[in-house]
Amino acid sequence: MRKSGLNQIASSFVRRVLSVAVVTGVLLIWAASPVVAGTEVYTGDPISLDLIDAGLGIVLTSMAGVTDVIFAVDSQTISGSGLERTVSVTYESVPWDQALDEILIESGLEWTLEGKVLWIHLPAYVPAGDRNFTGDAINLRLDDAKLVEVLNNMAQMSGLEIDFDPEIETTVSVNLRSVPWDQVLDLILRISGYGYSHDNGVLTIFKASDGKGMQLLPPSGLADPLEAVTK
Repeated sequence: MRKSGLNQIASSFVRRVLSVAVVTGVLLIWAASPVVAGTEVYTGDPISLDLIDAGLGIVLTSMAGVTDVIFAVDSQTISGSGLERTVSVTYESVPWDQALDEILIESGLEWTLEGKVLWIHLPAYVPAGDRNFTGDAINLRLDDAKLVEVLNNMAQMSGLEIDFDPEIETTVSVNLRSVPWDQVLDLILRISGYGYSHDNGVLTIFKASDGKGMQLLPPSGLADPLEAVTK
């Protein structure tokens, strides 16, 4: 009976040790995980900001100048005066994507990265879905170019048959670097307020339901892109 009791104590001790080991292992795995308690892993270059009542549109335009992605704002956010909000934050050497995340959350907005395009949008708006752009990367600069001519050139370059109204009078201005050509076409159309469908090798262009286009946020052109918004 005494031996059995010792065995029970030893067995209980082993179970406790194993239990502690399992818990410790779980804690170590949790600590090593790249995503902790729902937080994001930020990889952007560090920036420092000291903003007092800075316009959100100016802040985003300036941040676009220090990244290698294209900032785009959907028409719903623009029409909802989303860019007219003001921002007051202080950051010291914080990854730019973390700063962007927190600034947008504070402003009631979200962002979604699609290739090299970072969409800024309202939480209820899904900007693009899971699309995959596979075209060769191109550089394209347009200054008030006629959309009709752009579409004709894209059709010749891609070999696609593009069906659109030849009376379109819209013009478009972009400055894109190293973006897949099919994503360039997507951006140009969405900037201009048009949608499209692809069926049997034919790309059909149509006016978007709200008739409004999205907006790209280009670099501010300042020597220090954040100079205008830091205090």
